[in-house]
Amino acid sequence: MKILATYYKEFLLLIRDVGGMAVIFLMPLALVIVMALVQDAPFRDYQELKLDVIFVDQDQAELGRKLSQSFAQSTHVRLISKNDSSESNRLVRNGTYKAAIILPTHASAALQEKTRQLIARVLHQAGLPTALPDSVNRPAIGVTILFDPAIKSNYKQALTGAVSKIFADVQTQWVIDELQSQLTEGESTHSTLPFDPSQMIQVVQKDAGENRNKGIMMNSVQHNVPAWTMFAMFFIVFPLAGNFIKEREEGSMLRLRLIGGSQLPVMVGKFLFYFTICLAQFVLMILVGIFVMPQLGLNSLELGDGLGMVVTACAVAIAATGYGLVIAVFFKTPQQALSFGSVSVVILSALGGVWVPVYVMPEFLQMVSRFSPLQWGLESFNDLFLRHVSVIHILPNIAKLLFFGLAALLLSVLIHRSRTIS
Repeated sequence: MKILATYYKEFLLLIRDVGGMAVIFLMPLALVIVMALVQDAPFRDYQELKLDVIFVDQDQAELGRKLSQSFAQSTHVRLISKNDSSESNRLVRNGTYKAAIILPTHASAALQEKTRQLIARVLHQAGLPTALPDSVNRPAIGVTILFDPAIKSNYKQALTGAVSKIFADVQTQWVIDELQSQLTEGESTHSTLPFDPSQMIQVVQKDAGENRNKGIMMNSVQHNVPAWTMFAMFFIVFPLAGNFIKEREEGSMLRLRLIGGSQLPVMVGKFLFYFTICLAQFVLMILVGIFVMPQLGLNSLELGDGLGMVVTACAVAIAATGYGLVIAVFFKTPQQALSFGSVSVVILSALGGVWVPVYVMPEFLQMVSRFSPLQWGLESFNDLFLRHVSVIHILPNIAKLLFFGLAALLLSVLIHRSRTIS
């Protein structure tokens, strides 16, 4: 009965505390929406790269035509033809365009000549009959790519890699043509051997996982909804610690001690009530991710294994409630409890990958992040929502969350009992 009475008492205290209700439900709701909207553009930048690139074709030959044809099939890069390299430099420098490709005059002819020279040297060293190779060492063809100083480095790498691949394919075809031409020199007729690099090696992009039929990718909704939901669940420390310390200061705890009996049911009742509140927060945030986010022009939250999601939510709720209870019983004033609680939750969330992904942190912080309960929870949600694993795969993180929460509950009971006795 003490457990139920404590549960009901906490319920009455909460519904009478408008500020506490706002912190528990409205604050995380606003936070999730704002963070998802703010981070939507950066997530889309990586997934939907679209660049307008100036193309100055001073060569007007095979290399320029091949480059134009290849990028014409791309959904991420659009070539804008210009004739003046100085003007192109100015347009890129002032940010009007993000990049410019400048193909020098006679680039195709120079590359063909270098190809003939290379094949002649190879055949000559092999002892095959061929014309004496030219001994002049010709310089490499200088293709220039100008970049806006503000462009991201990954865009530079993507565009440079694409241009290099196109020219490498052209050169490979010319090597084969020149080799065939020199080997069949003197014959009246010979057929040209067609070459398609994609028929030699084909790189296929796939997401690793057991079930990839949905094609879900990381986006601002998939990251922010579970991340900031856990942040909100750990902020349960505010109403929990506030009410607990208020009862102690007003003498409610003293009256319970005078009644006699164990204080364990009181602690369990508080724990169960705020555990329920954490689950209510989780359900609210999931509904926001599914129904509200699409109305704001964002992606809808895609869920994973249902059982795993419920187990993870319960484990995070236990860890968050246990942590809040320890802070409530340890500190003697609301100012101490709320100051330490808020700062510590922010630190744990930063280390746990709520603010930025763990893999971009320095190596030392990556090691420290392994001890953050928010990292355990976020990794479990990522496994469920994005990697589509079963509950079996997340059991190690679930076990750590349960151990953390139950250990915190036990510690809070011991601290509370020691202060009651004294």
